[in-house]
Order: sequence, then structure tokens, then C-alpha cells
Amino acid sequence: MSIEHVAIAWPIVSAVLNVILRTRTPEQWVERCEKQPRLAALTRLVRSVGLDPVKMVQALGELVAGGKS
Repeated sequence: MSIEHVAIAWPIVSAVLNVILRTRTPEQWVERCEKQPRLAALTRLVRSVGLDPVKMVQALGELVAGGKS
């Protein structure tokens, strides 16, 4: 797999994972984190190195609005 393929695939995979991760409520995530701390750490890692579509849209909105939130 070349760097171009990774550059295209990672944002897509990351966006799909973020959408899937948003299917649970915060309370469900807290419960899951208490039961499986390694899974919680992996989830945080995946979201931190990838694209978060909600934050991306919010940032684009701020950019269009001139930096005003």
C-alpha cells in the first residue's frame, strides 16, 4: 500500500469509526470504560489520530464565520 492509498484510506476509515463510536450515549461509554479500560484507551487513540467529522464541521463553520464561535 503506497502513501497515497494511506492518505486516502485513513480519513475514510477514521470518519466511519467516529460515526460508529457516536452510536452510544456518554453514560454507556463511561460504563464500558470502567469495565474495559484498554478498549477505552484504544478508542481515545483512534479518535485522537483521525478525523472527527463533528468537530471538523464545527471548525469549518467557525472558519466561515470569521473565527467567531
